[in-house]
Amino acid sequence: MTMLIDLPRDFRYAARSLLRTPGFTIVAVVVLALGIGATSAILSLVSAVWLKPLPFANEDRLVSLWVDLSSVGGPARLEAPPATYTAWRQRAQSFEEMTPVAPASVNLTGGGEPERLSAVRTTPNLFATIGLAPILGRTFAPDDGAEEAVVVSERFWMRRLGGDPNIVGRTITLDGSPHVVVGIVPPDFRFPFGEKDAFIATVFPQELLAEQGSFIWSVVAKLRPGVSIEAAQAEMNAISATLRAENGPGQPVLVAPLRDSLVRGNLTSRDIRPTLIGLLGAVGLVLLIACANVANLMLARATVRQKEFAIRKALGAARGRVLRQLLTESGMLAGLGVVGGLGLAAACFGYLTRLLPATMPASSTLALDWRVLALTIGAALLTVLLFGVGPAFVAARRDFGATFGRAIGAHGAKARRLRAALVVAEVALTVVLLAGAGLLLRSYAAVLAVDPGFDAERVLLVDTPLSPSRYPTAADRDAFYHRVLERVRALPGVENAGYTNFAPLVIKGGRSVTFIEGRPRPAQAEMFRTIAQDRGVSPGYFETLRVPLVSGRFIDARDTRDAPLVAVVNEAMVRIHWPDEEPLGKQFRFGLGDMNRLYTVVGVVGDMRQDGLDAPSFPEVYAPLDQLGFIGEFNLMWPQELVVRTSGDPAALGPAVRRAVWDIDADQPVSSVRPFSDVVDAELAGRNIQLTLLGAFAALAVVLAAVGLYGTLSYTVSQSTNEIGLRMALGARAQTVVGKVVRSALGTAALGIGLGLVAAYALTRTIASFLYEVSPTDPATAVAVAGVLLLVSGLAAFVPARRAASINPVVALRADG
Repeated sequence: MTMLIDLPRDFRYAARSLLRTPGFTIVAVVVLALGIGATSAILSLVSAVWLKPLPFANEDRLVSLWVDLSSVGGPARLEAPPATYTAWRQRAQSFEEMTPVAPASVNLTGGGEPERLSAVRTTPNLFATIGLAPILGRTFAPDDGAEEAVVVSERFWMRRLGGDPNIVGRTITLDGSPHVVVGIVPPDFRFPFGEKDAFIATVFPQELLAEQGSFIWSVVAKLRPGVSIEAAQAEMNAISATLRAENGPGQPVLVAPLRDSLVRGNLTSRDIRPTLIGLLGAVGLVLLIACANVANLMLARATVRQKEFAIRKALGAARGRVLRQLLTESGMLAGLGVVGGLGLAAACFGYLTRLLPATMPASSTLALDWRVLALTIGAALLTVLLFGVGPAFVAARRDFGATFGRAIGAHGAKARRLRAALVVAEVALTVVLLAGAGLLLRSYAAVLAVDPGFDAERVLLVDTPLSPSRYPTAADRDAFYHRVLERVRALPGVENAGYTNFAPLVIKGGRSVTFIEGRPRPAQAEMFRTIAQDRGVSPGYFETLRVPLVSGRFIDARDTRDAPLVAVVNEAMVRIHWPDEEPLGKQFRFGLGDMNRLYTVVGVVGDMRQDGLDAPSFPEVYAPLDQLGFIGEFNLMWPQELVVRTSGDPAALGPAVRRAVWDIDADQPVSSVRPFSDVVDAELAGRNIQLTLLGAFAALAVVLAAVGLYGTLSYTVSQSTNEIGLRMALGARAQTVVGKVVRSALGTAALGIGLGLVAAYALTRTIASFLYEVSPTDPATAVAVAGVLLLVSGLAAFVPARRAASINPVVALRADG
């Protein structure tokens, strides 16, 4: 009862005590807030990606199936050819449901401006597989594929359909055909292509289901009850072996938990896991540095307050009463740090949201949960209690005489050594962070220096996807492309224009098996080595992007549908298939089915970075758009990306290009009109975020280390006033005093730098996946980090050194006298 009565008094005394030392209080709270805020923000990101339950029924039974070509030097996660999916579905017994997810774009017409929708085509069992409930209406029924049913996303429903609650049962026109809206679903299923506007139930034609050479389908499955992922993997391995023995589509298979695929992605998406692991390590170092800094401050304060505690004890204060007062002060300090840290974390959520993979459910938002709160509060309390209450409580146990005698000197010496050790630890941890940030900075500079193989400046990128119902024949599509190119090239300010199906960095993928004429057909296990990126291009495409011609010629007007089939290849294709031969005149086939036609090489162009500025160049085949082969309406080979080189600002020409297209077809959607340079900037966005975060953590660590070093040196100078005065009275010069203080600072920093470089040598290897053309043990980075920290240490020592040199010997000798 007495404790409860004294509690308000304890809080008032604690507040007055902290206010009497505003410098200590502000620095301690800010340091705690920065460490806790950074930690809480990153832990919230990790929780949203790895720990928060997915909004799907039976999450633990959901898996994704990938073609795994790692054993033959290929990727471990590649989409499946339709024939491979068909074989899996027919033979596998481990799965209750299995469904393909195929990318699609459909044109919405009627009831307003024509619009391109981002969609997927899938079998009617998709939502039964993933267990996603609709907001309104229903999901697919087994016979919906034949009835052209569509489920739309909540975003599309609100944006284009006005959130009409009576929309279920009505029709919308997609690609010129009526589709019945059967339900609305939340934007939670984004795998593997990000959020989509529409899900279209489809009965895939038999000729597509037999396609073996195009890796285009992502596959989602639900395990049967009681079947483990390991058991399913073993069954799929056996099925693949059987298919290979039968000379069927027997590529190796990877069975992965769906969450793992959401985070890791596929061949063409960036894996978020190394980023999270790197940020966790960085923020852990920041928290340790912050705790060490606060510990240093608390130790200094506890040493200064030894006399206060001894006097209170001599006047009759019970040890428990003193301890309770210390606990109150420490709790108040920790509370202020936690409040400030959580506020800082919440302010960072908007920025960190950009790190969430596009495939994660919309419900995977950043929020502070109980695990994050418990960890941050615990870290703050542990730091201030251990290094604030502990030393002060020890001091409070000493007798009055000892406190004013030699015990103070002994205790102070131990405290100084402990504070110096903490500064060394701070510097060492800072070295690790600075080394990581320096490596990323050098890597980022290397990426910026990469020649992408094309010139994106003053180029406008426009999407004009065609509807199969409006343009059912190849002749119809060819006529549209040629008319658009003719009209756009005639616009004032346009230098050239061209079409392609996959512009660099825009759509990453589009791969088909390539067979060199006159050579044996490769076995299934070796087929990946023959995969090339397939591109359809029009005359003028290479000239528009200023792609260098190595030999032969570009695609031009002579390459019509009735002319001999020709293709242009890149240098990577030549290096793999004709390293010591003349490639011009060589013949090959790419793809299977209707696409498997014989092409003759007429030109070689430089390599373009199609999948990323830091991704290696892949073999590429460019066929004239007039000569492309298709598999019905589902093939992604249809050109849709219009590239336009302008003489001025490309964005200013966007409206004129739109009008030019609509003059030809008023119902044709024209979307994603943006400068090509924006695409390049977006490609660098991921590295920008990584570099910004790690750079911010490193800068924070440098500041904290400098504060810790400054605080230690300042306290050392204040405690050595008599010694300094005596030295100067005996004739020591000011330069000698300054040198002693600076040498002490640099010696402490050098020890920390040495330990930090050893730790960095071991730990920076973990960020090797982030680096581009930079070694994790880059010596230039190590030298730069050491130089920066020595400079910072010297500056941190300057003020205490100058103060020491300006001490009046007489005043110094009287101090503490």
